Amino acid sequence: MTTILLNADELTKNTILGGNLDPDKYLPCIKNCQKTLIKPLLGQALYDKICLDFKNDDLTGLYLELYEDYLKDMVINGSAELYLSVGAYSITNAGITKIKNEQIETVDYREVDQLVKFARRLYQNYERDLLKWLKENPLEEYTKTCNGKYINVGGWILRRKKTT
Repeated sequence: MTTILLNADELTKNTILGGNLDPDKYLPCIKNCQKTLIKPLLGQALYDKICLDFKNDDLTGLYLELYEDYLKDMVINGSAELYLSVGAYSITNAGITKIKNEQIETVDYREVDQLVKFARRLYQNYERDLLKWLKENPLEEYTKTCNGKYINVGGWILRRKKTT
């Protein structure tokens, strides 16, 4: 079971996503953001520590600073990016549908793409700041397992080369 690293209304209060969204529509986006963006960035050990301490309401010191100043905003904007990409669609027994109401104008895919890109840029800015913060505030769990897209080389956090 995934610990959601946000309180109930933080996603909708801090993005253009409306407060009346069905949590069943956006919770998968939060989980996917955490598992595909946050966890590989932090490494298993640091990700697990943050999740456990968040779940137990026990984040303190550098871990609380990391969460409050970087991770929360990364989860918010990464989840918003994912939701904006799929939020207009529903998959039911009737198939894949897009809700359209006579009173509401559906936006063009290019407009949605701009919203997605905006959320992605916000996420990437927080990611860059997080990596700088981790360099200046080494955490035992991070330096041991700096895996995924990044590698810790002599205190420098570097993006791994893509292999073909």
